[in-house]
Amino acid sequence: KIALLVGNNHYQHHPNLMAPVTDVFELSLLLEQLGFQVVSLLDLNKTEMETAVSRFLELLGKGVYAIFYYAGHGYEHLGRNYMVPVDAPQPYAPENCISVQRILQRMQQQQTALNLILLDTCRKCQQNLDGVSKPCLTPELHVPCRNERTIPYSSRSEDAEAYELQDGKFSSGIFMKYLKKHILQEKKVTHMLEDVLEDIGQDPLVTGKQVMEIKHTLKEARSLTDPI
Repeated sequence: KIALLVGNNHYQHHPNLMAPVTDVFELSLLLEQLGFQVVSLLDLNKTEMETAVSRFLELLGKGVYAIFYYAGHGYEHLGRNYMVPVDAPQPYAPENCISVQRILQRMQQQQTALNLILLDTCRKCQQNLDGVSKPCLTPELHVPCRNERTIPYSSRSEDAEAYELQDGKFSSGIFMKYLKKHILQEKKVTHMLEDVLEDIGQDPLVTGKQVMEIKHTLKEARSLTDPI
């Protein structure tokens, strides 16, 4: 059981965020309770993100349960989702960001028992130079999955924004608020995420504003509580 968690808070050319540092910390503790070996990293530039992902992929192999979590700025461009490193310039451009689809495809090649990608990020469409949004095509995570154990997941539907909760000096994301409520439960991972989806849908703070999306090809009854 291996997990890589990345949270980008402090951006050089974009608005700073508050929730990712707290969300990464809380998720790391929960995953460790589930028996995962966890690497948590904050405020990575593009080179650092690429290096972290490459090292993470080297650890994957047959029978491994693999989780990749990202919290930070993100966007959608021509049907592909991108994570924004802290050094990405304005405006967003694919060559300055990290493709989620590419990571998913590389995870699928490792013969893992379970791949889970959690994107806790906005999926606003990238804009043209004239300020007009390009059409949002099919979401990045809606890709053909040859690996039947892959569960690509996004906590934002396409063209949706992320919301943070402020509690004194601490801040957390809506998604993490409900994920930590369900993640330790002994049930199929897709059912667990559906419970999170239901709770988010009933939260009056984000009703009609934030939508969680799950896409999966999981047939086996895989659970994050499965023993090593």
